[in-house]
Amino acid sequence: MCIVKLTCFGTYMDVSSESNQRQRQKAETRGRILTAAISVFARAGFDAASIATIAAQAGVKKALVQYHFPTKLELWRGAASALLDGRNASLARFMATSAQASDRDALKPAFTAVIEYTRSNPQWLWFIFHEAASESERRDWLIEHFLKQDYLLGESFIERCQAAGIMRAGSPLQLLHLISGALTYNLLVAPVTEAATGTDLAANRSIAQQVDLLLEMLAP
Repeated sequence: MCIVKLTCFGTYMDVSSESNQRQRQKAETRGRILTAAISVFARAGFDAASIATIAAQAGVKKALVQYHFPTKLELWRGAASALLDGRNASLARFMATSAQASDRDALKPAFTAVIEYTRSNPQWLWFIFHEAASESERRDWLIEHFLKQDYLLGESFIERCQAAGIMRAGSPLQLLHLISGALTYNLLVAPVTEAATGTDLAANRSIAQQVDLLLEMLAP
């Protein structure tokens, strides 16, 4: 009787282990698909992107992509969520620190973090740019799930800085766009700028200069 119990227990453990392994493999496959989808959607946009291209980049069969994401729109939403949730998680601790700032220099880590994250993950900008130019169900979905909250948090951040006396007066929304553009646009044009002028705007020294200049421009 004891042997039967032990044998059953052992079998149960083996089955459980196999189930856990399948779940890990499933999660890893899903992750590879989302990584590939982020890259393809950011580069080509929704209409030009294809499931076949995403599958090839992920190293899986097209049918497996469709198993995890039955429609192209579901795959796009999954990619958007993974990308923007990752961005928010990466920047959260820097923004939390600077939100309590009472000194202008305390804004440096937050601004630098945005630039460095964008330098490593430019896909998030291209992903949004593809949807921002025209009305679509995807644009409305981005607004509802991410961009509306982005604006609320961004304007609140500007207002706190203004109340602390470390940022000039002005429309929080307008200042938010000026800051966002200053922290990201240079990176998008860095390759052509370097080719034309010899200056690498994505280099650490250039980023430090950009942040210092921006802080001076924003000073009360």
